[in-house]
Amino acid sequence: MTIGLAFCYDEPMIAHISGTLIEQKDKELIVLVGGIGYAIATPPYSLPTGTEVTLYTHLVIKDDAHELYGFQTAEEKDLFKILISVSGVGPRTALHMLTLYTLPDLVRIIKSGDAKAIALVPGIGKKTSEKVVIDLKDKVDNFAISDTRASTDLVEALLSLGY
Repeated sequence: MTIGLAFCYDEPMIAHISGTLIEQKDKELIVLVGGIGYAIATPPYSLPTGTEVTLYTHLVIKDDAHELYGFQTAEEKDLFKILISVSGVGPRTALHMLTLYTLPDLVRIIKSGDAKAIALVPGIGKKTSEKVVIDLKDKVDNFAISDTRASTDLVEALLSLGY
């Protein structure tokens, strides 16, 4: 007789990491914690090496890899988790969204139903951008939003120039 056990935890395995920043790449930080260097995928941050950092983290476990994503605020992490709940939006795509737009701008874009702005994110097509807006419109009410369009206009201008 075989008995199968399944465990479901509501709490994350690694909720946050505090340590010394030892290396910074484009979208990845290496944080030294207790002699172990953790590679953490992040939106681009400008932090000097040697800085003590605390990142709110989300661990994604796949068949072929364990990927750790980190954010400077709990609010960024919460929005990331909401974004990856949409079918067709994986962790890398959600990270692209948080890289392309500030958190308040991304929330404003979703609330206003601007699927075109979501479609500017690499890896997101028209159908997925519409799905993001439809699925998340009511789920982002707790996030603060910005009234300015400066970031969105800047991104659109850079994309039209080929950046």
